[in-house]
Amino acid sequence: MTVEVLFPEVCNLFGDSKNEEYLRLTLPDAEFIDTDLLTRPYFADNTPDLILMGSMTENTQRRVIETLRPYTERLQALIDGGTVILATGNAGEAFMKHISYVTEEIETDGLGLVDLTVKTDLFRRMNGKVIGKFEDIVMVGFRSQFGLWYGDNSKNAIVKVERGWGLNPDSKLEGARVNNLFCTALLGPILPDNPLFCEYLLSLCGVKAEAACKKEAMTAYEQRIKEFRDPKTEF
Repeated sequence: MTVEVLFPEVCNLFGDSKNEEYLRLTLPDAEFIDTDLLTRPYFADNTPDLILMGSMTENTQRRVIETLRPYTERLQALIDGGTVILATGNAGEAFMKHISYVTEEIETDGLGLVDLTVKTDLFRRMNGKVIGKFEDIVMVGFRSQFGLWYGDNSKNAIVKVERGWGLNPDSKLEGARVNNLFCTALLGPILPDNPLFCEYLLSLCGVKAEAACKKEAMTAYEQRIKEFRDPKTEF
């Protein structure tokens, strides 16, 4: 199995780099390719089994979008072909149609591969917790974002939210899935926090593997579910 991690030197906020570390523990024989911003992506000429991209600053986000823009058609082909892509935090915004940076009065087109838009207000960071369901898997996570997402994700949301909010505070549907492209605002990092979801993603890659430190990970996961469902827990 081949995993490409996009721009880990700058897309590593909120512990998102731990998703790669967890996968390395889960898949000790897999090949991991860390692609920096100045290097031609591996996916441009090859087909990795899984692509990861994590959270970044808003300035970096604009640079990342322009770095990926020449490969938009290739990314579309990979999505159409079922390649698994996990974009966490604000990384998923790069795949969307448009971003309005309202504080800086900057408008940027995203790659247009996900039919959502973003409004980013640097004077208003939104923090919170989320618990909900992806298919039959309970999902837990955290969010810390300046950008709110808008559009219709009623047919391709990732998490149906039980507590917390979805695309924005008026939504109960979190994230967007396009084939096997997963764009989620959830941090945590999401894979060690949700070992069953980790195993599900790997199954999409054709790999049957037990999440690393499964017993310990499940204990923490079940404790977090209990905590997030406790009415005393603030969201």
